[in-house]
Amino acid sequence: MSQNESAIEQINLGFNEQEDRLLLKVGLVDKTEVAVWITRRLCKSMWNLLNGVANSTMPTAPQFALPAIATAEAKNEAIESFSREATELKQIENLDFKSEYLVDRESRFEAPMLAAQCLIVGVVNLPPQLELQCTNGQSVKIALTPQLVHAVTNMMQLATREAGWDLLMTVDSREVSIISSHQTVH
Repeated sequence: MSQNESAIEQINLGFNEQEDRLLLKVGLVDKTEVAVWITRRLCKSMWNLLNGVANSTMPTAPQFALPAIATAEAKNEAIESFSREATELKQIENLDFKSEYLVDRESRFEAPMLAAQCLIVGVVNLPPQLELQCTNGQSVKIALTPQLVHAVTNMMQLATREAGWDLLMTVDSREVSIISSHQTVH
């Protein structure tokens, strides 16, 4: 891997009240980190993109409808697919949301970058990538596994709740309203 490419070891997403933004910290195995500010607008866009990726990578019933003539090959493919799904679900269950984020990492940039746009990039034979295009011309690309999508969307829900942002986030056609329990009337 090059200096610009490294495996993710930890991710942290939290609300910064002074900036009124979320701060995404990506801790890498080489003990460095990349920090990116996420605005409310970008958070909403990122949520929709990540849920689109989650929905496209999770198996759905039509994928497993029995063909008119069930073949041994089709049966084996279905069994392998169910096995992969079970493994992915087990990995999601084992994600660690309790350990503290390591703070002694060296930042790759002087200050956190500000993400201006996010998009999902598809590359043949590779997992989709979340690309955060920043105002300084840099981009942060994160390869999206089902576990990583689950972890980031979970952290987004917690951080936006802490921020008190009145975002309406939907998951699998169910609406999840993120509304602050502390409302101030002016």
